[in-house]
Amino acid sequence: MKKYFPTLLLATVLLVGSARAAGEVVFVDVQEVFKHFYKTKLAQDQIRQQADDIKFEREEMEAEIKEVKEEVEVLRIDSRDETLSEDLRGNKRDQLEEKLVELQKSEQEMIDFEKLRMQQLEQQNTRMTRKLYDEIQDRIIIFSKEKGFSGVIDRSAQSRSGMQVILFVNPKQDVTADLLAILNEGRALISEEEPSLSGEQ
Repeated sequence: MKKYFPTLLLATVLLVGSARAAGEVVFVDVQEVFKHFYKTKLAQDQIRQQADDIKFEREEMEAEIKEVKEEVEVLRIDSRDETLSEDLRGNKRDQLEEKLVELQKSEQEMIDFEKLRMQQLEQQNTRMTRKLYDEIQDRIIIFSKEKGFSGVIDRSAQSRSGMQVILFVNPKQDVTADLLAILNEGRALISEEEPSLSGEQ
């Protein structure tokens, strides 16, 4: 009987350990999960593409404004050219005034366009970020219920002073990697800098 004792003891320890784990409090680095969630990379790419589109449209508008400015300078010079008749100079002055109005309108349109598009992009970024965090939170809840955890604490939380609220976590109680494996489901972890979804439909 003695020779079976170590095996029985080991089995008992494992069973007790499993029972304790089912009701324990675990920790997850939500920022790390968000950073490496494959949908975060997709969202970033979408925001970045739209930011590039805004930049391209602005550059086109700037090119048009530059042309108008060049026309304004030519008309300004011609309107002061005393080798031209007074009637012709007067005509140039009229054209200059029209171009100046057109220039002012174009510059304001560019400012309004960029402001509106950046606001739209910021709103979309906020919606997408919130949606991703909601999905992560839902997955954490499902995962925790399946494992029977009594609580899950976000160890990435910070105090108002910027210090980490949770200063130490036993790696055995950190389920960040487990959650990432579930969320990414077979996809390779995305190694990127922490995403900054700041304002880039």
